[in-house]
Amino acid sequence: MMMKYMLTLLVVTVTVVGAIDNKTAPVDPVILPCVSHTMNLGDVVLVQSPGYPARLTNKSSCQQNIVCQSPSAKLGVACEVFNLEDCDNERLIISYDTTSSTLCGNVKPNGVFPTNAMKLEFITKGVNDSTGYNCSITCLR
Repeated sequence: MMMKYMLTLLVVTVTVVGAIDNKTAPVDPVILPCVSHTMNLGDVVLVQSPGYPARLTNKSSCQQNIVCQSPSAKLGVACEVFNLEDCDNERLIISYDTTSSTLCGNVKPNGVFPTNAMKLEFITKGVNDSTGYNCSITCLR
C-alpha cells in the first residue's frame, strides 16, 4: 500500500493500488468524533479540536481512544495545525502504555508513537482565542 500525505489543504489522501488493474483510487480519511475507534493497518483518521476550524469554545472537551488492531503496529501522528493557548486553559493529553504528555502552545506532536493504542483527551476551561488542532493518525506496521 502506498500512502501520500497532503497536509497543505487540510486534506490527507491515502492512495491504494488496485490488485487487478494497478490503478490508484483515493480513500478519504475519517474525521473521528469524540468516541473510541479501532483501526486496521494503513487506516488514517483525522482528529480535530471540537468545532475545528472555528475558534475554540469555552469549557469544551473531547476524549478519543484509538486502537490499531495489529498488536505490533505503531501509531503515526502528523499535525497540520496545532495552536492551543497555555496549558491552564487549553490542553491535549496524549496517553499510551504508562506514558502521558500534556501538550499546549504551537509545538506539533508529529512522529511515530511506539504503541498500537493511545488516548487523546482535549480540555478547555477559560476564554479561548486559539484555532485548535487538526492531526492525522495512521496505523503503521
